[in-house]
Amino acid sequence: MKIVVIGGNPAGLSAASAIRRIHADWRIDVYEKDQYISYGSCGIPYYVANEVKSLDNLITLTREKMEQQRDIPVHLFHEVLKVNFKNKSVLIRDIKNDKEFKKEYDYLVITTGGKAKELLNVEMNHPHIFKIHTLGHAKRLKTFLKENKVNSVVIIGAGYIGLEMLESYEAQGVNEVTIIGPRLVFNSQSQNYIKEELEKHGVKVILQKRVKTIEPLSNNQLKVILKSGQELTADIVQVSIGVDPATDIFRGTDLAMLPNGAIITDEYMRTNIENVYAAGDCVASYHQILEENVYIPLAPAANKQGRIAGVHISGNKVDPFPGVVGTSIFKVFDLYCGRTGISEKQAKRIGFRVQATHIENNEIAHYYPGVKKMSILVIFDSKSHLLLGAEIIAPSPLGAKKIDVFATALAAKMKIEDIQKLDLSYAPPFAPVWDPILIVANVARKKCE
Repeated sequence: MKIVVIGGNPAGLSAASAIRRIHADWRIDVYEKDQYISYGSCGIPYYVANEVKSLDNLITLTREKMEQQRDIPVHLFHEVLKVNFKNKSVLIRDIKNDKEFKKEYDYLVITTGGKAKELLNVEMNHPHIFKIHTLGHAKRLKTFLKENKVNSVVIIGAGYIGLEMLESYEAQGVNEVTIIGPRLVFNSQSQNYIKEELEKHGVKVILQKRVKTIEPLSNNQLKVILKSGQELTADIVQVSIGVDPATDIFRGTDLAMLPNGAIITDEYMRTNIENVYAAGDCVASYHQILEENVYIPLAPAANKQGRIAGVHISGNKVDPFPGVVGTSIFKVFDLYCGRTGISEKQAKRIGFRVQATHIENNEIAHYYPGVKKMSILVIFDSKSHLLLGAEIIAPSPLGAKKIDVFATALAAKMKIEDIQKLDLSYAPPFAPVWDPILIVANVARKKCE
């Protein structure tokens, strides 16, 4: 069998490795248009902040390891230009030699990943405008900060990357930082804690505003113009307004996709085209609560999807991908934030009788040194008592990781009273005798019908 994998990211390499473990004699070729494979893009902010000293530390698998230890050829600087699904072939460009050639396949695995969104009507190639999505982006920014004195930065986009990069600029000695976005990740009062933390660190926060354009002010400064007419100046601008599926080459083909280009698959990562699979940040995932396909490009799902695709192609039995509940966690200066499930707005849209309960409580025992407050918000259906979502803002990773309890509860379709009955661990350095999870469940139960 001839296997072609488009994309050398974790999803693609997980698929290729799963196939190789089962079939030692199959031909597997991975084509990657970049110079890097199998890296953790989530670690980029910590590399720029010098907490991770080398780009190599973010790379899980090297080309050499894939080829020598797993017998999987990885072709770097090779871009797939077109796929002919009817003839089962791909058109590939060898970027370094500027040559094109065709490659036939028996099975095709699409793991083209995501791409950073760009602002319309903005010259994104300006030397003082930066995207943060690939290792190449990270290297370019860190080099610039090292070689140039940067006093001010405007970050456009207040999602995970925008917020996580704030510490990077602080660590690099940038004095003036402004962040612009519709909200600070959350749609609820949880974002108020983040806003307060940003302002405590001297970050200027502009919410519910959108950027019209970016113009050069001089050789070393840019002017950011908001649609409201407000203007800001900065030495550099970071654009982090989200991610789109990198699936442009499939537009106009028979491949089923969402309007944004996310590839639709079944629970075994099969597309609507025979012998074509897809996984990772280029695909849509089934949301267990919304009961529809959504685009949530996060690493844990990508790795699972890649493995499932590989095992299924190999002909072995594998458990289907169950979908996601939308769990994420991130750090903003001294706050640790987690979320899972759906928001109140989403819950109302699909017809739930929505209630929400918010508490502040000691993260650990009140008498233990260093005790601080944490915040938990739970969203639930007052009629069925089903948990629908949760948000946590905590002073330590210990508190934020409690979000995984709620993620587990969502996957198990637990009700509020089920959460009340959980036998959670207790010791003064870890939690109060009444864990905050139990407390918020007790308060929420009073609002159930």
